[in-house]
Amino acid sequence: MDIQGIIFDFDGTLAELNLDFGLMARRVEELARGEGFSGPWPEGYLLEALTVVSERMGDGFAGRAELVIEAVELEAAGRGRLFPFTRPLLAQGRAQGLSLGVVSRNCGAAIRHLLPEADQLHAFLPRERAPKPKPHPDQLWDACREMGLDPGRAAMVGDHPTDMQAAVAAGCLAVGVTSGRVGGEELKEAGATVVLPDAGGILGLLQGKPVVLDG
Repeated sequence: MDIQGIIFDFDGTLAELNLDFGLMARRVEELARGEGFSGPWPEGYLLEALTVVSERMGDGFAGRAELVIEAVELEAAGRGRLFPFTRPLLAQGRAQGLSLGVVSRNCGAAIRHLLPEADQLHAFLPRERAPKPKPHPDQLWDACREMGLDPGRAAMVGDHPTDMQAAVAAGCLAVGVTSGRVGGEELKEAGATVVLPDAGGILGLLQGKPVVLDG
């Protein structure tokens, strides 16, 4: 595999996943209902549902909802930690001449709380820098441009189906990891070419060394 760069998801991939997405969704819906939103709540992931609701609410609702979401993310970051392999993995990747990036649906402040050096990567695109976040491929294409890579020369490593869907749509190698809350079969169904127990095995995989596969 002629992979010259790695794009990582963050929560569940480089850091423990302790975000309470249910709580986040409830708080945003409570805000909307309190401001007069009626009717059924849109189906799907929160950010996509928020786009639909914000179009109906107007008057700065999206910004107020973003503050609610960030509060949950920052609280989770305060209780979180990087996986033990994360910093050694990033250091080894740099030493091998790989371009490295992080793309996430999480906010930059929460990611920087755990990984202050995120801005020193070749590409760092948290939610606020992604008008169309994963599973849309734009976030990965933007990362590849910043990394100076053709998407076919980049691997996307993530723990969620949206990571795999974005990788496939962008033309990147889709590498799933089961260090979050999703199993290997679901990641494969979403497009993963290979599934690892965690991101710590990605360099060995790219070098063709024997690695433990998951699922």
